[in-house]
Amino acid sequence: MKSLLFTIHTYIEEFLFGSRCAGCHTPGKAICNRCLLSVPLSEETEHNSIYGLYNYGHPLVSHSIWNLKYRHRGQETKLLATRAQELISEIIADALQSEKLEALTLVPIPQYKKKLQKRGFNQSETIAKWLSQSLPNSHVENILEKIKETRPQSHLSDRRARLRNIEGAMRSTKQLSRNKLYIVIDDVTTTGATFLEATRALSSAGARNVLCIALAHGYKKR
Repeated sequence: MKSLLFTIHTYIEEFLFGSRCAGCHTPGKAICNRCLLSVPLSEETEHNSIYGLYNYGHPLVSHSIWNLKYRHRGQETKLLATRAQELISEIIADALQSEKLEALTLVPIPQYKKKLQKRGFNQSETIAKWLSQSLPNSHVENILEKIKETRPQSHLSDRRARLRNIEGAMRSTKQLSRNKLYIVIDDVTTTGATFLEATRALSSAGARNVLCIALAHGYKKR
C-alpha cells in the first residue's frame, strides 16, 4: 500500500510540475544526458564471470534503484539500462573472444513467491526486459526458480553468511542447452553470492556458458 501511495504521488507530482533530472533537477528527463554520462562505472568484481555496470556507491545509481524497487518508479533505472547496452556488448564480446553476438538468453534473478506477491513485480525481470530492448538478438526467459525463502542479502554483511543464506535456494525449471549463452541479470551485486548460486543452478541443468551482469556493483555510501 505504501509503495502504491508513493507511485500515485510521483505521477501526480510529474503531471503538475513535470519531470526533473534526479541528479541536477533540470526540467526534462528523469536523468539528463550530462548527469547520465557522469555516472561512474563499476570496478571489477572478484569473479571472472560476474560483472557490475555502475558504481552503486554513487547516489544517483542507488537512488534510481531504490525508486524502482520501493516506489515503482523506473524512469531513472530504465535510462541507466539503456545506456548500458554498449557496456554489455563489450563484456559479451570479451567473454566470447568475438565481436559477433549470438542469440542471448537473459535470465532474471528470481524472487521467492511470497516476496513477489508482496512487491508485485520482480525488478530484475524489469531490468532484463529493458536491456533486451536495446541488445540485439536477446530475449528474456524466467528459467530460474527460487525454492527456498532466504533473508535479504543486504541484511547480511559477512560474505560467508551471504553464501550460506543463498546456498541451494535456486533451481532451473528446465534442461538447458550446452551451446547457448545465458546471462543472469540482477539489480545489484556486492559479494556475488546470489550470482554464484544462480550459476550453480543453471550449470546443474546443463548450461556451460553463463555470465552474470548486475546494473550496479558495490555498497551504498552511508
